[in-house]
Amino acid sequence: MEFIWIILMMVVIGAAIGGFTNSLAIKMLFRPYKAIYIGRFKLPFTPGLIPKRREELAVQLGQMVVNHLITKEGLQQKLAQSHFKKELVHWAQNEIGKQLETDKSINEVAAELLNQAQFNEQFDDKLKTFLHDRIEDTIDRLEEKPIKSLLTESMNRRMEAYIPETTRFIQKKLIDFVTSVEGKRQLKQLIDEFLAGRGMLGNMINMFLGNESLIDKVQTELIKILRKETVAYMMERVISNEWNAFKERPVSDVIGLLKLRDSQDKAMDWVIGQIDTKTIFSKPLHELIHPYRPTIGKKVIPELVDRSLGWIGNNMEKIMEKLQLSELVRQQVQTFSVQRLEEMVLSISRRELKMITYLGALLGGIIGFIQGLLVYFMT
Repeated sequence: MEFIWIILMMVVIGAAIGGFTNSLAIKMLFRPYKAIYIGRFKLPFTPGLIPKRREELAVQLGQMVVNHLITKEGLQQKLAQSHFKKELVHWAQNEIGKQLETDKSINEVAAELLNQAQFNEQFDDKLKTFLHDRIEDTIDRLEEKPIKSLLTESMNRRMEAYIPETTRFIQKKLIDFVTSVEGKRQLKQLIDEFLAGRGMLGNMINMFLGNESLIDKVQTELIKILRKETVAYMMERVISNEWNAFKERPVSDVIGLLKLRDSQDKAMDWVIGQIDTKTIFSKPLHELIHPYRPTIGKKVIPELVDRSLGWIGNNMEKIMEKLQLSELVRQQVQTFSVQRLEEMVLSISRRELKMITYLGALLGGIIGFIQGLLVYFMT
């Protein structure tokens, strides 16, 4: 009987010591929260392990999150998953669809979101400023360049192909004019002025040939000259040379000729007036969007989601560098109180920690049983 009491006592004592020491070790992970001093001397093992190493723990957690949990490769794989894209597209379609169904106008939406009244007027001003700046920049950039720099090869070929056709057109119009009544009248006036300027010689020519006969002869000969291929070839060469010379001129000549700088404000006012933003921005948003809803839902939103995910995936490394996730985690962990860290750990592993306590008690009980046997047989 004495043997049984010794064994039981040793088992109970060993279990109590094992369970208590394990429980104490677990509590010493967090407690005490602060260092305890007796005079100038700090008690050993104070504060607890986690409060003492909280800075290192925060750094290690940050590195663990970036290097092992939220990695660039893992996020890229997540973004590339087809079901994730489908879910995101479905969510975007629902959310954007709700916003597009509103009865509010663009002016009202802008007033709420941007705190800007009469958004159409501000839009007109911004658009005018934008167009003005772009036009000014374009003119300044092109002003000193030759006109040929603005022409593509195909445009230049088409223009040169029009030269023979233009020559034939001018030649035909000249012949038609000379053969017309008005042309003959103008020709007679020119001949009369020519002969009048020659004094007696002019009077003698007019007297011998007769005015009408002279006009008919000049008209006939002039028509023959205009119909000659050599004249057409000469005109074509002249037009071609003028075209080549025109291409070498600076763009500023055309700008000055057309007075683009003086007329650009009027042109922009006319363009903006044609848009009529006041009427457009006063209509309900759903009315403006309605004709384009199928396209927005089936094409625009999926395309935007796909392009956005692709861009994010390609720039994931830069995004993560900018976010500084490891630093963010470190800062957040440092802001946690030790009590909160203890609650977080215990909420996750309370059962496992209890099992460690029970395991300590079990091992202590086994050791106590063995000690009891040794004591009994040795005494």
